[in-house]
Amino acid sequence: MNEHDPAGLERFAGARLWAATRAPYLASALFALTPLPHGTAPPRPAADEHWNLHLNPAATAAIPVPELGWWLLHHVTHLLRDHHTRARPYQDDALRWARAADAEVNDDLPGAPGSAISPETLGLPDGLLAERYAELLDLIDPLPHLTPCAEPPFTGPEAMTALERELLARAVAAEIDARGTAPGGWRRWAEATLRPEADWRAVLARLVRRGLAQAAGRVDYSYRRPSRRAAAAPSIVLPALVRPLPRVAVLVDTSGSVTRTALEQALAELDGVLRATGHRWLDVICCDTEAHPPQRVRAAAQVELAGGGGTDLRPGFEAASPRADVLVVLTDGDTPWPERRPRPYVVTCLFGDRHAAPAWASTVRVPHGGSAG
Repeated sequence: MNEHDPAGLERFAGARLWAATRAPYLASALFALTPLPHGTAPPRPAADEHWNLHLNPAATAAIPVPELGWWLLHHVTHLLRDHHTRARPYQDDALRWARAADAEVNDDLPGAPGSAISPETLGLPDGLLAERYAELLDLIDPLPHLTPCAEPPFTGPEAMTALERELLARAVAAEIDARGTAPGGWRRWAEATLRPEADWRAVLARLVRRGLAQAAGRVDYSYRRPSRRAAAAPSIVLPALVRPLPRVAVLVDTSGSVTRTALEQALAELDGVLRATGHRWLDVICCDTEAHPPQRVRAAAQVELAGGGGTDLRPGFEAASPRADVLVVLTDGDTPWPERRPRPYVVTCLFGDRHAAPAWASTVRVPHGGSAG
């Protein structure tokens, strides 16, 4: 800590070694922390976004080594998962974000002190991202009176540049990937860090355009346009071959397991894709366990999301299939699916990673919060 606090210095050094022994795949991150001892720091260690660890000398000397080591792992996890940047959309509700971020972090850290927030203490499922926990916390009434980890009301000097932080995160991810023994949440983080997925918005646009291109290749006969061969048989009305604009329908899973925010965001993205291809209308069918009446709207914002019960999209497929060449399905995948491939080209926009769509559907996964990757 400092030359006047040998007990605190020894306690911090011992805690860092303890933490590195318990989670060797995080050792490089633990030793990248820059300790900043000062008397105004909170009783528990607190990290800022520049990888400074604010330590109260007197309080640190009194914390048992295993407990102090656990808090070091806790803060390193916050930093590696970039929770300071991800918190920006929640500036008006910082407490809710702090609880949600703690739930994501502590899910992968066994042996938490009794004061630590976890999915269990919040009554929520394991394995989710902070953005999803933040959504679910809105549904808890009353919310448990739990205090998230202390955040310092100040920042220190920039211990590492943005490039150095990024390189450190990739090095830790490579270590986790090579070992293969880290908890599931860490393995998923490493996979996303080393092999980030393409932005789901770009994938959705590409799949919809592919479906439209396939459907546009279909031609039919129509008497609305005169045939080019009409002059050869003036006494006979001949139909012409036409290539109509493909019909697009949107099937929206409005069961209670899918958030309105996620659906509205995906509808807005889809609206933009279709307008760019010449479509001026959205034909939308909402479905929970029954298909609600179709809505034809000019913009996604006009869709009224009806439903909210259980989930069975099969009635929605039956209602949409006869009228569509391309069917876009917005769902979390927690539904029975049609046994046979529907007639339209199907693009499934899946929220989260807990369920899968059938092989006959082209699928894009939307991470919780709608962020890329």
